[in-house]
Amino acid sequence: MTMLLCLFLFPLVFAALSTVVRFNKVVAFIFSLIPLAILLIGVESDVFYPWFKPLSINFHLHVDAISKVFLYLTALVIPFSILAVKRESRLFYPLVFALQGLLIGFFTARDLVLFTLFWEAIILPLFFIINIWGGEGRKSAAMKFLLYMIAGSALLVAAVLSVYLTKGTFDMDQLIQTVPAPWVAFIFFLAFAVKTPLFPFHAWLPDAYYEASTAGSILLAAILSKAGIYGFIRVGLELFPTYLAAWGPILLTLAIIGVFWGALVAWRQGDYKRLIAYSSFSHINFILAGLFVFYRTAEVGSVLQAFNHGITITALFLVAGWLERRLGSTSMAAGSGMAKYLPNLCWLTLFFVLSSIALPGMNNFIGELLILFGVFNLNKWLAAFLGLTVILSVVYMLRWMQRVYFEPATPFRPSYLDLNRKELLIALPLIALILWVGFYPSPLLQQIEPYGYFSQR
Repeated sequence: MTMLLCLFLFPLVFAALSTVVRFNKVVAFIFSLIPLAILLIGVESDVFYPWFKPLSINFHLHVDAISKVFLYLTALVIPFSILAVKRESRLFYPLVFALQGLLIGFFTARDLVLFTLFWEAIILPLFFIINIWGGEGRKSAAMKFLLYMIAGSALLVAAVLSVYLTKGTFDMDQLIQTVPAPWVAFIFFLAFAVKTPLFPFHAWLPDAYYEASTAGSILLAAILSKAGIYGFIRVGLELFPTYLAAWGPILLTLAIIGVFWGALVAWRQGDYKRLIAYSSFSHINFILAGLFVFYRTAEVGSVLQAFNHGITITALFLVAGWLERRLGSTSMAAGSGMAKYLPNLCWLTLFFVLSSIALPGMNNFIGELLILFGVFNLNKWLAAFLGLTVILSVVYMLRWMQRVYFEPATPFRPSYLDLNRKELLIALPLIALILWVGFYPSPLLQQIEPYGYFSQR
């Protein structure tokens, strides 16, 4: 059995095993690290088996520079989602392991049927994670999430069938040499826009992120949104670059509106979990703006920023979950002056906030700088306008810090216990990743830059 096949199968085997044998959090965490270990050891580039010969459908997995970035992100985020679980449940771990295996399949699929099957399948574990372990409004949030995802999935199925009927193949390597009809590319882009989401297809996002448990919010914000971004890169840049370039101005306009919309709505929030949700939406659209500029430097920055966003949003939802346990609510009015009682959590939150607002030396700085550089080459005034969102992110994030941590302290409660050693140990790898990418991004950039389907400009 090849290492790439092991990378794909091991999480699915763990999912099946955990339905029979009850795992505790420590065992589940250790098993979740195995895909990361396989990636560090190294995987060969291809797995190919004929699957359904009458329609030329093949089980074809392939690892290249871009898929490896998203595979590493998946392998890093899944363990943190397991550590974020507050109440252990026998059903939770099978769902998370199944999601991990399906995401690995999605990020490596080179057959459009496989690509679509994994695209559809990753919806189900997330739906159950929201619906079972979410907040009071979890059922309506899960249903809204499911309806939007099914709509996007139906579009993708229609587009894939259209490609096969016109081109006679599902093989993405062969489709690179063909030019499909414009409406087929449009349907693909619309499907990716719903899942990412690109403005204005984001109505499912605030409630899903807010109502999900901390672990669910991490999985949604750090990984699911990257499936849409990966779709734009893998299918948009690789199969339909002409249409992506032609429609770039329209898509770029929607993305920039999304950046400002998310930032302004985050500014108005009185609930810090909803603030983080809208902040994530704003940053995701910033990443998409880099792709839609159709300029190589910006596209490289977008891939790097997709990785950075996954790490930072994981950290933000993690500290938000720890704060919620102590305050009993995610409302900013639930407590103030927490720096007095929770100094370690305060400074840890501030560190991750500084990462989110792209402070120099933090991971998000280099990604946002590359994207803004690409936009500057398109239009310097547009780059200046987009740069204003950095100021907005500073405003709403520091407003959260001010209201919860630095205003006059509320009376002490027994639940106001500072971070314990275990929580600090969980946070340390995230701190290290943020500083590593912030100070030494070259290894990641060298991984991304050689990708052959980026724009030549």
